[in-house]
Amino acid sequence: MSRAVVLVSPRNIALQEVEVPAPGPRQIRVRTLFSGISHGTEMAWYRGTAPGWTKHLVDGLYAEGPEPRTEHPLCLGYEEVAEVVEVGSEVTEVAVGDRITSAYGHREEAVLNVEGNDYLFTLPPETEPERFIFLALGGVALDSYLTSRVRLGESAVVFGLGVIGLLLVQMLKLGGVKPVLGVEPLARRRELAWELGADEVLDPAETEVGRTVRQLLGETQGADVVFETSGNYAALQEAIRCGAPGYSKLVATAFYQGPAEALRLGEEFHHGGSLRQGGCTQIVINDHRLPPAFGRAWDRRRILRTVFHWLASGALRVEPLLTHRFPFPEAPAAFRLIDEHPEETIKVVLHP
Repeated sequence: MSRAVVLVSPRNIALQEVEVPAPGPRQIRVRTLFSGISHGTEMAWYRGTAPGWTKHLVDGLYAEGPEPRTEHPLCLGYEEVAEVVEVGSEVTEVAVGDRITSAYGHREEAVLNVEGNDYLFTLPPETEPERFIFLALGGVALDSYLTSRVRLGESAVVFGLGVIGLLLVQMLKLGGVKPVLGVEPLARRRELAWELGADEVLDPAETEVGRTVRQLLGETQGADVVFETSGNYAALQEAIRCGAPGYSKLVATAFYQGPAEALRLGEEFHHGGSLRQGGCTQIVINDHRLPPAFGRAWDRRRILRTVFHWLASGALRVEPLLTHRFPFPEAPAAFRLIDEHPEETIKVVLHP
């Protein structure tokens, strides 16, 4: 038997005993070393705002109904690093004692398929395993970068400097994008963006961001590409205003919830664009389940492999993003901290 961190009801996290079967011929059994909590997707489930709490699927679309879509308790999580403790009779890719990455939820142990597991990579023995919990969200960031088609020497603005935003800042710098501007209301995250290479970081409480971006970028009248990673509709609206009129693109890289009351597509996006004024003229709602660069040889496995190598080589700095570590039995406190004190957290990790 092993334990899993499960969501019983909104804001109600518990540890549940689960049986771990023996691995099949093409399976491995692993023991978790680190499991990262997603501050976006998982917190939507934790807070009870994810649609699966209240809606069900009809013909692939969410619909109001008496029964929710998801059965509970629900095991959350998709950012794991583990040690292999048993391998199936036909497994040759990994061996007992290897440390690997995967995505299987906040569990102390699990049995994984080797076949078709895009998130399965074997860690180099000399690397610190904890840094590889950023593989999944690093994949989201790189997918967004590729989707934007931003080019060497162009400018970019990143709204929201959580994990995805801070990884994007680094990827943009690796790609020769300049300048890279960050926008974030939380002071600690702004400081990290400076440390990780941002050319300018703005506090939306202290300045009108769209107007300031135009002043900073001068003749282009805005950024070539804008990324919105916070999931906040007001930020999405201001992100539209940061783009250069006529050609710029906005990549929305977050899960948005509730009514979009702060979003006004009839202003800069539509009327301003038609007059060669205003802001972004394209909005791409990024979905990392789709190919990010059509006509190019990128798929999910290649994206994750690229991020994996950047993590292994240190090209992506992630240690400053790890703010809190909790033993598995203290998972309720970990989720509570993220929920109640986002200003203190960037990445929270569970461990044995």
